[in-house]
Amino acid sequence: MTILWIYNMPLIPEAGGTERITSLVVKGLSERGYKCLGILEFKEGAKDMIYEGEKVEDLYSFLKDNHVDVVINQIAYATWLLRDFLDRGGRRWHSEGGRIISCLHFDPCNPSYKQLLKSQEKISLRVRLDIVKHTIFSSYYRRLKEQREGKVYNEIYDNSDVFLILSKCHKPYMQKVMRRKDYDKITAINNPLTFPCIATDRDLDKKNKTVLVCARMSEYHKRISLILKTWKRLGEQGITKGWTLKFVGEGPDLERYKKYVKDNGIENAIFYGQQSPLPFYEEASVLLLTSSAEGWGLVLTEALQNGAVPVVMNSSPVYSDIIDNSYNGYLTPDGNIKVFARHLKSLLTDSRRMNVMQHNALVSAHKFTIDKTIDQWEAIL
Repeated sequence: MTILWIYNMPLIPEAGGTERITSLVVKGLSERGYKCLGILEFKEGAKDMIYEGEKVEDLYSFLKDNHVDVVINQIAYATWLLRDFLDRGGRRWHSEGGRIISCLHFDPCNPSYKQLLKSQEKISLRVRLDIVKHTIFSSYYRRLKEQREGKVYNEIYDNSDVFLILSKCHKPYMQKVMRRKDYDKITAINNPLTFPCIATDRDLDKKNKTVLVCARMSEYHKRISLILKTWKRLGEQGITKGWTLKFVGEGPDLERYKKYVKDNGIENAIFYGQQSPLPFYEEASVLLLTSSAEGWGLVLTEALQNGAVPVVMNSSPVYSDIIDNSYNGYLTPDGNIKVFARHLKSLLTDSRRMNVMQHNALVSAHKFTIDKTIDQWEAIL
């Protein structure tokens, strides 16, 4: 069986979560005898299609000449990529027996426009009025959002043979917004561990007083300001003395966060920019996550396999697939800094609790091995 992925970026594992997971799936399927062609790149609004650095002029001929059986659409949160593929020759290929799997790599329930407004660093009077409007008429705007999402997901569903999501817990929301009679094409495959090995209890001896944030520096998506406010609160209580908060990642709000640290005199918070994350996981004792939404949360399983205890604001139902509350991490009420800080404090001040939960993290990581994920992919293929 020959498989081709379509996406708007080349296959560079370090570029992001979607790319890391795709590279692992490509490798895992290749090892089991599937012929994986990698990514055919499309750009929204552009004419060129690129495969291994070369332009593809005739999509239908490319698919037939390479005996492609399955095309995996990597963008199922918008319609443009699948439309482009179908219009350029993919529809003819599909009608002749080719199969399409569309993958939704995100939470199907997107953060609200109100969240986007509130995430801005400087909120003007006009934006404040917009926030008030979206608060008063929240039901109306929520329905509009759900209608838009439902329209996108229905079009993707109708033009695919499988609509792949990251967890069964996302399916009820999709049913809510899609409002159709059949959902047989929707199936779930969780993301696997992204690093090759699961640490051992002996590796826990190498841990130091590091609390890690591995995320895109974007307030709209990751709400890093909540972490900084929590750290400031605990610092004022003397709880963070001897500990270091390390940030790994780039993003549009990085300078904003650096300014907050400087303006508030926080000395034990360091920004490293884009780095290979594994060395940071290996030394970290705790991982913090405050995203507004996640389809899976790769950083959680990455933390588990390295024995870093996740403390998470529970903004998405998928977290319960990964975190067993108070066993291998903490799930705290979404947006509640007080409770978030209390659970982080309990780890920083209780080494016995920390050690037990780090061990539990390693044990639970075995549920998410790449072999188990590839087994699920084979069942679909």
